Amino acid sequence: MAMDNRRQIVLIAIAVVAGIGATVLTSQYVTNKIDEKTTELHDQYMAQQKEATEKLQLQSQQQMATLENEINQVRQEQQQALQQATAAMRAQQQAMQQATKVKRSSVLLTEKTPPGKRAVTVMIDSLAAVGGLLNAGDFVDVIAHLNVPQENDAAGKTKTITAMVFQDLQVLAINTNLDSPGEYDEQQSAPSLKITFAVDPQEAGLLAFADKNGKLELALRAPNENEKQMVKTSTWKTLADYVLQNQGASLDVPNEEGAPKVQEPEQKPYIQIFRGGKEL
Repeated sequence: MAMDNRRQIVLIAIAVVAGIGATVLTSQYVTNKIDEKTTELHDQYMAQQKEATEKLQLQSQQQMATLENEINQVRQEQQQALQQATAAMRAQQQAMQQATKVKRSSVLLTEKTPPGKRAVTVMIDSLAAVGGLLNAGDFVDVIAHLNVPQENDAAGKTKTITAMVFQDLQVLAINTNLDSPGEYDEQQSAPSLKITFAVDPQEAGLLAFADKNGKLELALRAPNENEKQMVKTSTWKTLADYVLQNQGASLDVPNEEGAPKVQEPEQKPYIQIFRGGKEL
């Protein structure tokens, strides 16, 4: 009887241990399955996320490429429009220049030269030519800065004198422009201008001589003003006299070299005696 009880107890213990073992194994199996399923689900989720991200990136790249192509196309269209506008503007300018040249070519200098006059051209600095603001048809006075040789000087030294040598000369042309108004932008930017004057034969020779032996400068006259004045040669003395007379200021200027000195007569006190209207 006792042996049977022990056997039953042993069998029950073995059954309990077997049940616990089976439970543990079953729990381990379930846990492993859960882990495997979890890993599988995680991998699937990550794969889906990666696929969705790659798809979004691809769509974004395609959209950026499309936008960039559109921007480049707009830029090309703008450049083409700008080039076309520039070409049209240049063509218009060339046409205007050609029309101007044709118009000017139809004007003959001989037709503009007054009877009894000669057309003489000299080169004058743009600044000295009233800053390049001259027009064909203007009237000017000519100021000459002449290099005058000094007498009895073997070294050939010269001194510069300034004088107004001509008055009321008509400007026939500036460079090749025989019409007015002048091309001010080109005339002001040019270092020098070719000025053509209408002069009589005597003035033609003197103008050429003054141009060869000095530097010419122009003074523009007002319209319809043809009066000529006696003008002194510009020297330190004439400048000092002008300032003293018109401004009331005295200038301390050097003596003119070579100018004769005027000696004032010595003033002596004396008494004049007249008889019958005559001095005794």
